[in-house]
Amino acid sequence: MIFTQALILGIAYTYSQDNKGKKATFFIISFNVMWLPWAMLLMTLVVAGPNAAMNQVTGLVAAHLYDFLTRLWPTFGGGKNYISTPNIVKRWFGGDRPNIQARGYGTAYRQAAPAPGRGTSSGFGFSSVWGTRGQGRRLGGD
Repeated sequence: MIFTQALILGIAYTYSQDNKGKKATFFIISFNVMWLPWAMLLMTLVVAGPNAAMNQVTGLVAAHLYDFLTRLWPTFGGGKNYISTPNIVKRWFGGDRPNIQARGYGTAYRQAAPAPGRGTSSGFGFSSVWGTRGQGRRLGGD
């Protein structure tokens, strides 16, 4: 069995979670992008039937679990990210190099991925999160 339709719905779910608040147009109806995967699922149910819709539900569940386990649980729940991208894939796509973009209003920097031996922040400890950021300066004042 090929899960192409489930993959497409999973990608749509991930896109909708990353772009909350934006508008999407599905055929002639405009709505919040948050509802896009559900509109696609409803359209599949109407056009192709319940078996095809259940096939797409597997993609929706897989995308939700991936989003929860890699982003929500480590960030807000204080848990560990058990699903990590292999280092060879990071090197293939340049995730191990810092990204510098010159923009019209300044320069944007994305830090390189941490070395394999270094850990990431865990939990809600502000000292580990903000401790390396420096003193800080107030903007727009004297």
